[in-house]
Amino acid sequence: MKKQWRILLVLIFTLIIVLFSIANVETVGFSFLFGVVRLPLILVIIGSLLIGAVLIGLFTYSTIYKQRHRIGKLERELRRIIDLHPEDSERLKVDLSGEETSSESRTARRRSQK
Repeated sequence: MKKQWRILLVLIFTLIIVLFSIANVETVGFSFLFGVVRLPLILVIIGSLLIGAVLIGLFTYSTIYKQRHRIGKLERELRRIIDLHPEDSERLKVDLSGEETSSESRTARRRSQK
């Protein structure tokens, strides 16, 4: 079901882009440092959008990389602690595969602690 929603959203987004490009067909002058280029307005808009998306991706990639590295380091440390103290592994209730072992949600556990 999630995949169907994703496909539907992509189709709607594509339809919006097509309608937007039909409405913006006039040619505009786009100034670079070395000259002026005449391009359709829709190409200028989509190009700016793509450049912005690439810049955001580059800036957030370093943060994601650091977080993944930190998670890996903490998981290795947790495995080492569990290996040293196997009697506490039940109390920790840790599944290092990335999924929670408990059937209750994080919110439910938080509410029960209050």
